[in-house]
Amino acid sequence: MKCPKCKVEFVTKYFDNMPFGYCTECKAVWVKFPLLSKIAKAIGIESEILNPAEMDSIKVKEDPRVCPDCGKPMDKVYFNGVVVDKCSDCNGILFDNGELVKFFNTYLKKAQPITENLIFLSNAIKAAENSRKEFTMSEIEIQSKEQERRAISFNGFLMLGGLLILALVLFLLFLLGAYWISTPGIVLIVFLATGFKMLKPQEAMALTVFGKYIGTLKGAGFHWVNPFARSVTPFVPISLKARTLDNGKQKINDELGNPIEVGIIVIWEVQDTAKAVFNVDDYTQFLSSQSDSALRNIVRMYPYDAPEDSDRQSLRGDSQEISAKLKAEIQKNVKVAGLNIIDAKITHLAYAPEIAVAMLQRQQAAAIIDAKKAIVEGAVSMVEMALNKLSENDIVKLEETEKAKMVNNLLVTLCSNKEAQPVIKNGLG
Repeated sequence: MKCPKCKVEFVTKYFDNMPFGYCTECKAVWVKFPLLSKIAKAIGIESEILNPAEMDSIKVKEDPRVCPDCGKPMDKVYFNGVVVDKCSDCNGILFDNGELVKFFNTYLKKAQPITENLIFLSNAIKAAENSRKEFTMSEIEIQSKEQERRAISFNGFLMLGGLLILALVLFLLFLLGAYWISTPGIVLIVFLATGFKMLKPQEAMALTVFGKYIGTLKGAGFHWVNPFARSVTPFVPISLKARTLDNGKQKINDELGNPIEVGIIVIWEVQDTAKAVFNVDDYTQFLSSQSDSALRNIVRMYPYDAPEDSDRQSLRGDSQEISAKLKAEIQKNVKVAGLNIIDAKITHLAYAPEIAVAMLQRQQAAAIIDAKKAIVEGAVSMVEMALNKLSENDIVKLEETEKAKMVNNLLVTLCSNKEAQPVIKNGLG
């Protein structure tokens, strides 16, 4: 293939295993729309881009360029200040040097400086990758580096039996008058008895000795640990059960700025007890605030609704995908607190009351338009079929004016909201 502008052979370049032509002389780029869509996603454009090859042509004074694929004259299309060459037969698009930047600047939130086509692609893709890495790696860091480990414990019933035998021996010594042995022994038994701990299923205790974390006691049953060990949560053990967080409804603006009400439930559990009690003050409150923050970040990235024929994701139409991203976002935020997010689901999604009526009218209008469109398409096909049948069967020959009158009457009858009523004329003079 040769460049239509300077007649130099294109150099084949590849992006995501898809080839495109590049002119080393004038820096022009010859691409097809599927590759253009992939480039848009690679540089961080979420919205759907238009295909210049499907746009209407404009008239220009200069001679049309020849398509490098099929050799036919190409048309010029105008798109937001950018005039590009497109081939209507092979759907190829030619971007002169610098036009690729202008084309994508229409979709980018922050416009990029005009540079060579390949330089723009390289810089934009690297910037998007760095942005995604920063977004992925931006986890909250806390100074504490405690990691959960098992606390040393013994069977509580065996220790209790041993203490009872020791108590019986000391009681006999006390009766025999050996107070110098029995009295300290009784004090020792009382001290050792403080090491007994009892846990129910799915409960745990984070233990410290003189302020230093020594481990977490897990497992239902009767345990004995170091008597100097104290639970960080002495009155309420740490629950390891799956729990549900419901923060109620929130009013958030979607990508288009429409205020909507969103409610979610988060199913979570404590995975690392040391992080949960030492890295944050109150891990339940921490989860609640981080869930609200993650919900706002996700909702602002998508519109409430999107057209059915569009590939664009929306909050209403892609609930499973949105829930998966919401779960990942919350998990990233609460990882420092040792929490595991099992699931996150949207339970309520609706327009805010102040715009709900207007949006309902908009949806009704769209439904009416779709219905009218289907009626008109069906009516036109029926009229066409009627005319073809009359012509094929040679029932009657109609002049053009008669055909027009017949088409008019049929369309009025078929497209009318009311059924046709017979008109009875009075035959009396």
